[in-house]
Amino acid sequence: MKNFKILNNYSIRSKLLLIYLVCVLVPMTVTNSIFYITIRNSEEKEQRINMEHSIDRVKYNLDAVFDDCVLVSDHLYKDITLNDFINKRYDNLLSYYDRYIFLLQNNVIKYYYGPQHVYQVTIFTDNNTISDSDNFVKLTPKIRESEWYKRFGNNKEAMTISVFYDEDKKLSINNMARTISIIRKLDNFDKTHENILRIDVDYNVILNNILNEKMEDNIYICNNEFVLFSNRKSGVGPDKFDSVDSIQGENVKLNDFYKFKMSKEKWNIIITEKGMSPFLKIIEKKELFIELIILNLILPTIIIALISHSIGNRIALLNIYLRKVENEEFSIIEEYSYEKDEIGKLIRSYNMMVLRIKELIEVVFKRDVEKQRLELAKKQAELKALQSQVNPHFMFNTLESIRMRSLIKGEVETAEIIENLSALLRKTINWGEDNITIEDEMRFVENYLQIQKYRFGDKLSYSFYVMEKCKNIKIPKLSILSFVENACVHGIEEVSHDASINVAIFKYDNNLIIEISDTGIGIDEVKLNSIREKLNNAKIETLNNSKSTGVLNTYMRLQMYCNNGMQFEIESKIGEGTEVTIQICLDEIKLINHAVKENENINY
Repeated sequence: MKNFKILNNYSIRSKLLLIYLVCVLVPMTVTNSIFYITIRNSEEKEQRINMEHSIDRVKYNLDAVFDDCVLVSDHLYKDITLNDFINKRYDNLLSYYDRYIFLLQNNVIKYYYGPQHVYQVTIFTDNNTISDSDNFVKLTPKIRESEWYKRFGNNKEAMTISVFYDEDKKLSINNMARTISIIRKLDNFDKTHENILRIDVDYNVILNNILNEKMEDNIYICNNEFVLFSNRKSGVGPDKFDSVDSIQGENVKLNDFYKFKMSKEKWNIIITEKGMSPFLKIIEKKELFIELIILNLILPTIIIALISHSIGNRIALLNIYLRKVENEEFSIIEEYSYEKDEIGKLIRSYNMMVLRIKELIEVVFKRDVEKQRLELAKKQAELKALQSQVNPHFMFNTLESIRMRSLIKGEVETAEIIENLSALLRKTINWGEDNITIEDEMRFVENYLQIQKYRFGDKLSYSFYVMEKCKNIKIPKLSILSFVENACVHGIEEVSHDASINVAIFKYDNNLIIEISDTGIGIDEVKLNSIREKLNNAKIETLNNSKSTGVLNTYMRLQMYCNNGMQFEIESKIGEGTEVTIQICLDEIKLINHAVKENENINY
């Protein structure tokens, strides 16, 4: 093999071109010419036989489906108990339901669904004393204007096949809006009333029979207007029927029809070619087959063996060294690095890559690690700065309110308010975990509003709505309380009339929605735009330089909590009140909680 090392100096493109000419082009040209002529006639003949068999199976399956449905219709047509039920005039609903239960107990209705091919049995009647149900429906003007009813009325046959798209079933559980029905009058015993029986065929049964044919070609079942069934795709129940015109232009290979036993109507069965038909079946001609094997295997094997030896050994060697890189062992390949083809260039590039990786590890990686440590320290410092500024001013306002109330009234009732305030002070001074459940947060909010109600009296009312599924979701501590406090101090305090604060927390799609609204004095447009701009451009430096930190602090803590994925809206009108809406993706909360757990496990 050493004598053939000269191949190592040729490009892979040249080698592949040689493989193509010797191993692909010449053998394929010769063999395809022979096979095409030999196979064509026999293949086409066999395909036609298979298509005819498929059509026969389709006809057989259609007979089975419609024969079952016709048997059900014949049974109902001759059922005197059913006839008495639909023609009887009922004095009230109670007598009707007694009769209906009797009908069910005698197993008449249950018998309708014995055959697996029946999807729905419906009897339409002009008897206005019955009540609509799954099986019995009153003939209303709307039904008389429907497509299937008009077609049945125009058709003079005793039994007809109706094909239509039922919009009412589009959003049903089974999504079966495509409807094929057997329709006939129930006038065997009474011809004075109009009673129509409609048996809806199970569309999926026929469709699955078509799909089970496993044909390479397209098969269609059509009436004069629509393509009723095809093997092109499944799950088409909620889709409208395609027009027959949609298959125009396709290469029709076979056209037959299916004639109904109970009606004069006929359905066309069409098979069209799906793309180009490959003649790939090898017939049994041993002598020719052996000669082609010799031509197609021996010569290509020699050429491929030489080229494979040129490429394979060096690729395997390169793979070994790359595996060493995966194990952080960076070794240089000295052998083969002088060769001129693409693999030789690849080996030289690998050697350069190894040297570069060593340099990156020693210089860049260490620098990036240090940078990440500094960034992490900065984030932790910012978070501590945010936590240290949470709502000191609302505690002062509350204590001042209690003091003034006590001085004015001299009442002992302030003890309860002081108890609520103490609970809040303990939670804020002893910070603990930064994130708590919504249920715990709403306890803080209720304590705070009880204190404020003590301050404002009947002027203030409040209400909460928390969806049960939201109670255990964690959010930053005092995040809702900050907005409630802001509503009390800046909204309720400024009005003379009665006002309210409402908090609603619920899930919508995959989002947590928090709404805090008040009916206080509201915010003018200029100040509202200033608040929005301040929130949109919030930074830790802005917080340090701001006189009012409550809402800004909470906004930044929420944004940090959900990786800047929170959507925040504030709307207000003078004299009407203010509404704050917070939307957080629940997936972000799950990712954050998962990361916190992993970090706790690592620290542990």
